[in-house]
Amino acid sequence: FCEYLLVSQTEPYIEQYYNQERNSNDRWLWQVHSGVERSIFLHSLKVEVPLTEIYRRINF
Repeated sequence: FCEYLLVSQTEPYIEQYYNQERNSNDRWLWQVHSGVERSIFLHSLKVEVPLTEIYRRINF
């Protein structure tokens, strides 16, 4: 288990938690992403995803 996201359903807001050292449980990095104009980099998959894709069928 190396990364997880908390995705808001009411606003374009995502909290990202990423374990920097896979062999250690105490090196977690926390980032907040808000606003649909941003992108989020998923470290575990090595891919960048625009928040517009995550929220594409949601009207705020």
